[in-house]
Amino acid sequence: MSQTIHKTIKKRVRRDRTEEILEETTRLFSQHGFQGTTLSMISEAVGLTEAGVLHYFPSKIHLLQGVLEYRDKKDFEKYSILLDSEKKNARELFKLLKGVYAENEKFPELIQLFIVLVGESMHSDHPSHDFFVSRYQRGREIYVQQLASLSQLKIRSDVDLNELATLIMAVVDGLHIQWLLDPDKVDLATSFDLFAKIVVSYLEE
Repeated sequence: MSQTIHKTIKKRVRRDRTEEILEETTRLFSQHGFQGTTLSMISEAVGLTEAGVLHYFPSKIHLLQGVLEYRDKKDFEKYSILLDSEKKNARELFKLLKGVYAENEKFPELIQLFIVLVGESMHSDHPSHDFFVSRYQRGREIYVQQLASLSQLKIRSDVDLNELATLIMAVVDGLHIQWLLDPDKVDLATSFDLFAKIVVSYLEE
């Protein structure tokens, strides 16, 4: 009887490894991509059998979905400050964005994960293709909404907010790539600040 109770208690206190699996899978995906990462690599990294990993995530596709949701959660935590803050003009908006990108430097594995998976997902049959198409669409919509909500926004009549949003995201992605390749020579926040000054000056001409 006592042995049965002991086994039951032991089973109940088994710790949840979900967060650890997501962290290690994020790291491996960022280094090897989705295609180059195997279940055996993930299981070895977390000290579980492949069956143990599949207990938490039924397939590699589920792992990919979990990692993308994990990264989006991290991004939401950063961007929620931006979305909730009061901003009157483009200068104030870009100042807040600079702070977000400066914070990004603390999480290189998440930035690398994004860049690697975006590159892989260019193929329409990649399991994360639709995710990134939708993510970029949402991103452009958020930038347009933020810009349109600025009460003191001065903007040239020939500037389309959708095109401006696309440009901002393109510059940020490009800066992230250069920073990952040569972090000692590329400063995300400083480079973005220069871009912001150029854009604000152009908008307010």
